[in-house]
Amino acid sequence: MIRQTIITILSAALLVLSHTAIAGHHESGLALAERQPAAVMNVTSVNLGTDVSTITAEGKMGKYGKVYATYHLNYGPSGTEGSASGQGRGVIDADTVFSGTFNGRWSQKGSTLTLRNVVDVDNGDKNLDIITFDTREDTLTVRAYILK
Repeated sequence: MIRQTIITILSAALLVLSHTAIAGHHESGLALAERQPAAVMNVTSVNLGTDVSTITAEGKMGKYGKVYATYHLNYGPSGTEGSASGQGRGVIDADTVFSGTFNGRWSQKGSTLTLRNVVDVDNGDKNLDIITFDTREDTLTVRAYILK
């Protein structure tokens, strides 16, 4: 119960933050800097479920190297939105591996899903990832913004 409350509060804050970040060109808006250029990942699997669907993807993501990620999408009442969570691993070389976890929200419009996640990376980075999943092309475009 407490975990769900925390996730709900975090998700609401994330939605406000993501809308503010997108509206950053306004004087009163929050302007977030990109952590790195947008990265395109290839979707390697989609497992549809009644309550939760899982997407896995891999691709090169700038400073994090070759990244493998798993996204768990929990369905809200409408079936076209809900909470999201997951993990990622980035590999630079045999000795340099990053690990990250994330939580946020997702929504669907037509054949496109948009995820907005707060990401905690084990090197101390904290990102706002805005991810566009093009289901027709099996690609995820990840835009990472610096939170810390």
